[in-house]
Amino acid sequence: MSKLICICNRVTEQEVAKVVSRYPQAELQDVINLTAASSSCGRCKTELEDVFNNLKALHSRQKNGAQLYIPFDFSRSLE
Repeated sequence: MSKLICICNRVTEQEVAKVVSRYPQAELQDVINLTAASSSCGRCKTELEDVFNNLKALHSRQKNGAQLYIPFDFSRSLE
């Protein structure tokens, strides 16, 4: 079961993760607009920011880690 981030609107960490995964360029306000998290009383905004930043960092590391590296020796001449 996913951690509940916003009690007022019943938004879970999993829902925030889906937005970050589906929309990699999303900003915090996009997450708020799409999930309604932190749009009622606002008490969860700090936790939402922390979760969002952690998920963005994780998503960025996974994306960068998946790149293929092919070593090529440019010092060899083509004669």
